[in-house]
Amino acid sequence: MNIYFLGMCISFIIYLVVGLAISRRVKDANDFFVAGRNAPVFLIVGSMIASYVSTGMFMGDAGEYYNGLFSPMTILATIQIVGYVYGATFFGRYLRRSKVMTIPDFFGKRFCSEKIRKLTTLTAIVTMTVYLLSVMQGIGTLMSVVTGLDYNMCIIIAMIVFVAVSTIAGASGVLITDTIMFAVFTSALVVSAFVIVGKAGGWSIVVKQLVHFEGKQGLLSWGGNTDYLYPTKGGNIFWGIVYGVVWLSVCMVGPWQSSRYLMAKSEHIVIRSSLFSALGIFMLQLLVGITSVTINIFNPKLESASHVMIWASTNILPTILGVVLLTGVLAAGISSATTFLSLIGSSIANDIFRGKGNSIRIGQTSMVVISLVVLLFAITNPPQIRIVLYFGGSIVAASWMPVALVGILSKRVTKTGAFYGMFVGFIGCFVVKLIPSLIDISLPAYFDSTVIGMLLNVSAIFIGSSVTSVTDEEKVARKKLFVVPIAEKKPEDVKKTNNYLKATIILGAVIAAVLVSVWGLPVAMQ
Repeated sequence: MNIYFLGMCISFIIYLVVGLAISRRVKDANDFFVAGRNAPVFLIVGSMIASYVSTGMFMGDAGEYYNGLFSPMTILATIQIVGYVYGATFFGRYLRRSKVMTIPDFFGKRFCSEKIRKLTTLTAIVTMTVYLLSVMQGIGTLMSVVTGLDYNMCIIIAMIVFVAVSTIAGASGVLITDTIMFAVFTSALVVSAFVIVGKAGGWSIVVKQLVHFEGKQGLLSWGGNTDYLYPTKGGNIFWGIVYGVVWLSVCMVGPWQSSRYLMAKSEHIVIRSSLFSALGIFMLQLLVGITSVTINIFNPKLESASHVMIWASTNILPTILGVVLLTGVLAAGISSATTFLSLIGSSIANDIFRGKGNSIRIGQTSMVVISLVVLLFAITNPPQIRIVLYFGGSIVAASWMPVALVGILSKRVTKTGAFYGMFVGFIGCFVVKLIPSLIDISLPAYFDSTVIGMLLNVSAIFIGSSVTSVTDEEKVARKKLFVVPIAEKKPEDVKKTNNYLKATIILGAVIAAVLVSVWGLPVAMQ
């Protein structure tokens, strides 16, 4: 047993102990599925960031930065974080106000349609299962590379941990363990980034070397490395914009993000937490990018780009810090896995088997079954962390985001328009995503599955709503969402929340200043 595996085992034990302790406080389905709807800002923020980050950021995104997509990935990051503020303002607070257990139930109630609830349930389960597969493969790869243990054995060990936490403690346990894991990987990344850049000579030296780097061109340029993703700088930038919109959609309405709002203590907590989540994700993304692209100075020819943070932990960082960072990366993966699994269980129990037995038992059983199915796929298919991750995000953007927005903002959208918008968006995205693997072609950036799916979705919403009328039942359902509960009208709370919203302007200025000072000016001066 090496020291890295020892650190991982200790973290596993801590998460299990915490989960077991929290399980004693779970009294009913409300506690198990939505944490009693009593979570404060720091738990919502910790869980949202932890469930988003996963091994996808520390392995998939890190590999993209390492390969020369610093600019497209930075564009992606700055677009995506807007989704937190927009999502909380235009979707999250209405979601919490509805008092539902799941997001599919929200769509069903908003449009008074069982068909929409079932379709949303299907797309939610497919998306979160895909994500769970990506995370499980990432965890298995991380543990196997670091410890030397068999990949399948690593997956099984990790699965036992996150299944135990999810089934024993439910949403309450996931919120708290997520926040603990968030603290671990954030602190580890911040320290590691400074150490790695310092060992490379400091950021100004790093920028100078990377701008004139001979091994890979365009590492920090505006269009990125044209030898990697697309052969033109414009293609790379368009990709960054498209997937910025994809992840903006995920941050707005993705079930593993917006479901946290169902657990918030109030609508004010929903709004306030979005600002901290946006800032946290941006800073983490930037630190991962700086760290990963800097590794080119030490080793520009890694066999697998997704292993860049693993290589840095075992070859550059002091041993103890390397252990903490890798434990943090593992924590990010475990936190996402517990979130996806608990949401799948909640959706199956509350949307598919509603009223057909003990919902907690049904949720727990479904979590175990889904985990075993995903385990089978993870073992029999080679890891494709980034590809699987982006597929899941594309489905959310293409099928959910347009319907979620118009469901709140528009009085004219009908249940027919919403249903077919979501349906054709999902199918269109899935088919276009499938085409390259079936006939071995590379589609241009503008023919991305997300773009096609969203266009089909919006078109179907417009056509479906044009040929049908909004029923009185739908009008009443939407009207109820705009009735602000008395508890949310306290002047002091309203004033404080409005100040948070005003702070988004400052947040934008801070992000712009950081990018100009850390990236724009240093590169321009070379």
